[in-house]
Amino acid sequence: MASHRLPAILIAAYGLIALIGGTIGFAKAGSVASLVAGGGSGLILLIAAALIVKKRARAGLIVALVLSLLLIGRFASTLGSGASPVAIVMITGGLIVLVASAMALRPRA
Repeated sequence: MASHRLPAILIAAYGLIALIGGTIGFAKAGSVASLVAGGGSGLILLIAAALIVKKRARAGLIVALVLSLLLIGRFASTLGSGASPVAIVMITGGLIVLVASAMALRPRA
């Protein structure tokens, strides 16, 4: 479990960023899509972190890995029109979660 502590913290932090970002997008622009996508992905990432803590580490790590790939792809697709701070934060956070999850899932020798 100790080897999964850092990934769980990183995944929870990324989940909070997504959740807060979706809420801000809704508050500033009235974007229901931001609220649903940001809020939904944020909640799923928080659940993934909770799974890791509740000794369902493999399931939580896989969920976080897949969702971070999806979020990286979604925000990378917006870079053609310029790199917004939101896209940079979400891509960077997603890459961190992706690497942390993959490293935690790798077989131990």
